[in-house]
Amino acid sequence: MALLSSIRAHMRQLQHPREFRIHAAVWPADALAAFERLAADELVRTAHEPMPAEPARSGSERIQHDTLSGSSVADVVTCIWRLDRRVRRVPGVTRSATRHLEMAWDSLVQAGVKIQDHLNDPFDPGLSIKVLSYQPAPELDRDRVVETIRPSIYLNDQMIQRGEVIVGTPDPVAKEAAQ
Repeated sequence: MALLSSIRAHMRQLQHPREFRIHAAVWPADALAAFERLAADELVRTAHEPMPAEPARSGSERIQHDTLSGSSVADVVTCIWRLDRRVRRVPGVTRSATRHLEMAWDSLVQAGVKIQDHLNDPFDPGLSIKVLSYQPAPELDRDRVVETIRPSIYLNDQMIQRGEVIVGTPDPVAKEAAQ
């Protein structure tokens, strides 16, 4: 058993360039013998123990255990949303280049994910979005979202990520100065 693990360790080291290889430490014989005794005792002990039975779970509990958490889904969706925004800004991008991105969007929609990009939406303080900052913009006639940092994401009609935005506000002083 010790020979097999030393061969495996040596083979793992051969995968790396010579300057990054780590030579095995020389252990005293009594320490190696103690480790081998402990390992053998553990094997004997676990061989005689019965396997613990898995508690019975309903189907919905099993599904929740096997799926991603809401925050993980939100992180993945946000990354895909940002990638989509960047790809759409590149001039001359062909449909074949965006095909996989569109397939990811379709898969998310089929899984019950909805993405709400608030860009250019009228802003109302009662909306369920987080305002990171307000920015004066003389060309606006009312408060509007001028940039979306993170979209609002819904999974099966439940919000799993609150949108983060920058709101543009009309600046009457700059508007009068421009006239």
